[in-house]
Amino acid sequence: MAQHSDRDLGFQAECLDLLARAVTAGDAEPRHGALLEDRTRVHRCEPQVFGTQLAGQDDGSLIPFPMIDPANVDGLRAAWGFEPLEDYIRSLSATQ
Repeated sequence: MAQHSDRDLGFQAECLDLLARAVTAGDAEPRHGALLEDRTRVHRCEPQVFGTQLAGQDDGSLIPFPMIDPANVDGLRAAWGFEPLEDYIRSLSATQ
């Protein structure tokens, strides 16, 4: 629910804090925290960490919103249970 509450950034921030605690305690999947972290960062116009949030282009392609460290994002994604960014973009593009 928090992932898609984009009109209530305060709620998302509160959920992110709770989710971070749950991940630390081993009660939640780390990737869920990563997804919400990126989503809240994009909505605050900050660069994302994991490259999970993509923008549609006029030609129908998808590109990630700005990232903190694009050169090393695949290593970080792997550590958090995500596939490489290129594969992620390709799989989402195929579903459109």
